[in-house]
Order: sequence, then C-alpha cells, then structure tokens
Amino acid sequence: MMKLAIVGFGPRGLHALENLFLELSKIKTSNKIDISLFETHKELGSGKVWDTQQADLNLVNISERGLQDLQGRNEINYQQFVIPNFPSYTDWCFENDRADKKDVDTFPPRNKIGNYLKERCKSILKVLEKENCVQTYNTLITDINQKKEKLILKDIDKNQYEFDEVLLTIGHQTTEIPKDIKKYQENALNGNFICLPNVYPIQKIIDFEAENKNIAIRGFGLAMIDAVRALTIGNGGKFVYKKPTNFESEFKTSNKIPNKIIPYSLDGLPVIPKPLSEKIDNQFAVSKEQLKAFENRIREVANNKENVRDNSFLIEEYAKITANIFLNIYYRREEDDLTEEDIKNVIFKWLTNQEFKHKLIQKTNIPTEKLIYNYVQMACGKKKISLDFCAGQVIRHCQPTLYKSFSHAAISEEIIADVIQFDEKMKRYSYGPPLESMQQLLALHKANILDFSVVDNPNIQFTKNGWIFEKDNHEIRVDCIIDSVLSSPELLKVNTPIIKNLLRNDVIQPIHSKLGIHTNTNGTIIFDDKKTNASISVLGRLAKGSVIGVDAILECFGPRVNDWAKGLVSRI
Repeated sequence: MMKLAIVGFGPRGLHALENLFLELSKIKTSNKIDISLFETHKELGSGKVWDTQQADLNLVNISERGLQDLQGRNEINYQQFVIPNFPSYTDWCFENDRADKKDVDTFPPRNKIGNYLKERCKSILKVLEKENCVQTYNTLITDINQKKEKLILKDIDKNQYEFDEVLLTIGHQTTEIPKDIKKYQENALNGNFICLPNVYPIQKIIDFEAENKNIAIRGFGLAMIDAVRALTIGNGGKFVYKKPTNFESEFKTSNKIPNKIIPYSLDGLPVIPKPLSEKIDNQFAVSKEQLKAFENRIREVANNKENVRDNSFLIEEYAKITANIFLNIYYRREEDDLTEEDIKNVIFKWLTNQEFKHKLIQKTNIPTEKLIYNYVQMACGKKKISLDFCAGQVIRHCQPTLYKSFSHAAISEEIIADVIQFDEKMKRYSYGPPLESMQQLLALHKANILDFSVVDNPNIQFTKNGWIFEKDNHEIRVDCIIDSVLSSPELLKVNTPIIKNLLRNDVIQPIHSKLGIHTNTNGTIIFDDKKTNASISVLGRLAKGSVIGVDAILECFGPRVNDWAKGLVSRI
C-alpha cells in the first residue's frame, strides 16, 4: 500500500486529491493508496484565503463571468465506490439561488468562493473517509526527512508520520519582515502607536480602534483596498450609490472610522480597475488566431527553439496584439495619422520603460485622485482608452496562455526570472480590482478621509508624537502603520519551519535566487545534479519560476495539478 501525504489542503490540495482519484480510476489495479491530509486551518478545501468566516467586504478581483472557467468535477468510479460529481462554480451559484445576472460584471466576496470550495471538499471527503482512504490532521508540519526510502514528517507537537510520497501545496508562506516594518514596530514600542505587519486576517483591522487616528497603509494594491474597506465599512461607514450603473458613490461616515487613511508606496501609482461590463471588456478580447500565434511564439522560446536574451520576445508579442486591438478602438473615436506599426513601437517602448511618455499613454504626473478618475472613466467606457490601459487588458486576456505555455521553460533561469518580473510589473493593470473598489476610493477622497498627499515614496520620521510622513513640503502625522505589501515567493526569504528545514537539509533548492522551488513538469523536485526526487512534489506558489501564474484561483484548478496526478499514478 502506498502512503501519500498532502501537506496543505486548500483549493490546490483539494484539486490534487480529485485528480489523483480521476487518474486512478483510469487504470486497473487492486493496489490501495492511503492518504493523509495535513492542514492548519480549520476549514478544509478553502484555506485561509477563502475562509468562509471572513467579512463580506473582502472581494475577489475576478468577476463572476471570469469564474465561469472554474469547472466542476465529473463523477469518478474507483474500484468499488463512486465519488459524486460536483457542479462548476457558475452552476453551483444557480443551484444555490446566488447567481446575479446583470449588465455589469459583479465580483463576489471571497467567502462565497470559500463556501463553494468547502462544499466541494466535503462531497469528496465524505466518500473517501467512509472508504478509509483518507484521514485528516489539523496540525502544522515543520520538517520532512528522508530515511532510506521513506519520508518522515514531523509536526509542531513532535509527532512523526511515515510516507512513501509527499505533496506540498502550502500556498503563501511568511517571509522575513521588511527592514522598514521592523523599524516601525520598534518605534511603536516607544509610545502609544501601532505597526501591524500584515492585513490578514482582516478581522483584526475591523476590530482595531481606529477612531480619530491617522492610519498609514504601506502598499497601494489590492490588499490596501481590503484594509481601507475594513477601516471604513467594517467600522460602520456606508457607500451610497449615486449612479448604481457604474458604482459612483458617496461615503456616509460613522464615529468609529479613522480621521485619515494614508496609503503610500515606492511609486505612488494606483492599481487599474477592470472594465465595467462584458461589452466593454470585449473591446480588448484577443482573437483565436492571435492567441494561437502568441502561444506558438511562447512555446518556441520555452522549448529553446529560438535564442533570446531577455523578455523582449514577450513584449514584442504583447505590443503587436495591443497595436492591432487599440487601432480598432482608437479609430472608432477619432481619426489620426498613426499606423499600426507606429502604435506597436510606442507600446513596445512603454512596456520596456514605463516612464516613457507619449500622447496615447495616460500621464501619471497628475494628482492621484485625477489619475484614478481617468482610469475609472476608461473602465466605464466614458473616456477615450489610453494605450497603456488597452495594453493591460490585452495582457490580462493573454496571461492564461502565457502561464500554460511558458511554465517549465527549458531556458536559462535568468530569462525566466526576467519574464516573471515583467509579468509581476504588469499586474497593476492585469490583476486590477473591481471598478466598484476604485469608485469607493474616490468617494473616500471626496469625503476627506483618504489622503493621497504623501502616496509617492514619502520621507518617514518617528517622533514622540508619532510618525511624520513628508512629501513635497507637505507633512502629516500618523498613529498607526499597516503593511499591506504581500511578500513574494522568494524561497530563500521564506521563514516558516518546514521550508527552512528543507533548505537546511538540502532537500529543495530555488530555480533562481529570487524565485521558488525547482520542479519538473509533474511537480517533483529537482536537485543541483539535475536528478529528481520523486518522493517530494510541490505545486503552487512555492514553485514560482518553474511554474508561472501561481496566484489566481483558476490556477489552483489548472493543468499542472493533473500533471502531478498522472506522474504519481505512473509511479504507482
């Protein structure tokens, strides 16, 4: 009997279990498999990110329409029992009377997806537990050691477990606290001030006594928006829609919200809202022919059939597609003498260097609230689309193909890192929030609560009266700092026990100094000598570099999980 451990049982661990039994059902074998699931969170299948108990104000950044791609599970007949089918996310919404069909895209709260995952998990575990195929442990695994041909897992209570194979699907891991946050935490000890090193779980921010305080938020992205909503909606404030069709709103305050909320980041640039509706988004849709050509070029590079030195091959492809799509949108609005080649050259220069300026590209050296307003109007279809906005949406449409075609690329680690760095940089556009979120930021600014005066890399000094944020001769005093910058999956900076011990024992190594664990296509890990340890596999965020595109919920149900299952069954 093979003994398998799945360490981390959120969405990716759930889908790994589903795929394993799907692949097992295709072969005729009397061999038994004994599976142990290790998860620290009380809810199986959803994990911390999709916790069903979190506040409704935590929204996802993928629309209900986008979630149509979250496919269900077909019925699985394995040996003497049946694992029932489970509906797709969209069908599940209809079955539960929670579908919301509107002319504008809607973005569900994370706990709604959590409920879907939780129910999907229960439906398979109910069968597998009854058949004695699976047991679950609510504990933290801290170490994995190899003893002859067995893997010995140790948990936080020193209990030991023995397995033939281990799959790590442990998702986001904490890393070293940034130096500036460490310094602010030390500052806070010297007065009645607070520095919170992370946003999640969001309830701690909702429970925080924010009344009459000035609260700074490090970071200007999606987690910052969650923190802002926790400090406002979570403290009794309300957004009243002036125009429900585009979420334009006014903020009605309460006596519990902060005096000021002050976001700041290294460049002070906001995230870009997604288009309001399917109709508007369809302007940026990439044709099947364009996607196929894009995929072919990416695969040529990934398979080392084309010699490249950096990420410019990817930028060229994005520039070519963007120019074609932009020209159609642009000429519907006004005539100009720019050719498609001209536009392609402009977007290539901007994608290479986002300080490049052109009349077609949105100026960023304007007040932040005006910049957000301009992008909001573009997302509503009320303002002429800028070339950078168009490029961001085109990249969003191309990303699934990039992630599928470029993962496990047979080229140098430096080029892989270069591609990932570019993809991360463009997520300000492609992974943008719902339009509603940005309208809320504008409403809070109009209400003199959200303060953008020091958003762009301010100077920060600590005094006996708190932190003083200064930018361009403007100063504002701060009582509390919240860090909303999520750590990147740099393996060498991860500080959780299991990863530190695996590194110390030379069981794993990064594919690049700034990336994650080096793995094969089937998830098994690779060593310095290029040999594979088939006993340990890694899926998800910690394999970033070997795999790209690891953060989205749809990637948890992507093809890499099935590749692992096929590999394991072949070894069985």
